[in-house]
Amino acid sequence: MSATVIITGAAGGMGIPTARRFAAQRRPLLLCDVSAGKLESLAADLRGEGASVTTLAGDISAPAFPQDLIAALGDAPLHALVHTAGLSPTMADPRRILEVNYFATERLVAALLPRFETGGCAVLISSMSGYLLRDPAMVAAVADMVAGKGSAAVEGFAVDPGMGYTLSKRAVIALVGREAAAFGARGLRICSIAPGFIDTPMSRAEQQQSEQMRQMITMVPLERLGVGDEIASVAEFLCSPAASYVSGCDIPVDGGILGRLGL
Repeated sequence: MSATVIITGAAGGMGIPTARRFAAQRRPLLLCDVSAGKLESLAADLRGEGASVTTLAGDISAPAFPQDLIAALGDAPLHALVHTAGLSPTMADPRRILEVNYFATERLVAALLPRFETGGCAVLISSMSGYLLRDPAMVAAVADMVAGKGSAAVEGFAVDPGMGYTLSKRAVIALVGREAAAFGARGLRICSIAPGFIDTPMSRAEQQQSEQMRQMITMVPLERLGVGDEIASVAEFLCSPAASYVSGCDIPVDGGILGRLGL
């Protein structure tokens, strides 16, 4: 039996193309999203194309979500997790953003670790914004939080949703580095992808609110926005045997903007 691929945020701008890529591999899919209606619409489309799809609608930050996900997985072996679910700055307050983007991610990774088949991979979504965090005190606060030394300092620095988002995504990058050893001990890998400016509904909402973001988009060396499938294609690669020695790292997919900024 082919092992399952779990995709969170499956009905979003990165989740949909990711689901389509793994469906084309004839992998059984377990798709998760907070929007039950959008999730079922996607599942119906994929099933119509011959895919095997199970769905779980819910809030990934709910305490019971990891166990609900494991229950939905049942006895099936797990090939990959592609975790695209998250909140952007216009969607919540700083503490809520930290909870969804980092703490819920940490719980999800811990719960699923024992369920992967040998050779499996977890791919998390960070952000190019994580590289914009330059204050040594903030960087140290994130490192301490990921090391289990408490989140008070990070919460103190999260003075607005934008900073909460940046801190949360820096923490996701650090989480991947932390978990590489535990995954490696089981013959597994874990990586993250740092999208730049990707043309998704979430990104378009952010552009409307942020003049700084609109200005930075004009600096992208490739002179365009990315598209969701350009993230999905990297996730597919990372979960394949072609990436069998790639683990514990973050991969920017940003059209060259971080290099242009000297980061």
